[in-house]
Amino acid sequence: MGLFGSAKIDGKELEECLTYFEAQTRVVTFQTKEADLYNNAMVKYGNSIRENPSAAREACKAANRLAQAATEVLRRHQEIKSVPAAASAMHHAWYVAFDANRTWAFATSKAIEAMAEGMDAHTMYVQQLVGQYQKAWREADDEDRKFLKRLRVSGEEIAKIVARATSVNATDDDWEPQP
Repeated sequence: MGLFGSAKIDGKELEECLTYFEAQTRVVTFQTKEADLYNNAMVKYGNSIRENPSAAREACKAANRLAQAATEVLRRHQEIKSVPAAASAMHHAWYVAFDANRTWAFATSKAIEAMAEGMDAHTMYVQQLVGQYQKAWREADDEDRKFLKRLRVSGEEIAKIVARATSVNATDDDWEPQP
């Protein structure tokens, strides 16, 4: 048995782990929704930032929202109070991923603002940060899979939890960035 063990998780501990997984899934869902909004804006406006002031404003607005959302993601992640010992490696891995996301999002926002003003955007630095963020995300996703494997619950049960977590975010999440 390793540091966190591989014994079967059941009873009260399993309930705590499933409750934690649902809370964590809500945070990941929120982050994904915000990333999708940013990506859609960049598809629409990204190639016109330097030439079109209207596109530049929209791109800056989207990048600013992304940066604020990244801070909100970390806040929500840290707000999860009950982290079962069996989930601690996954919880930490998601913290690292969300922190890397926030670092990248703020650098991206500054780079887009610079581009909109016709200045150097330091894109190499932003590319380095996106690589770090993507690596951290993959590692968190791997920890997520290991955690779920240890829970030994059906795929159907996991799908129900994910559906509940994603529907809560879609209908009840009225978060908006500050102007």
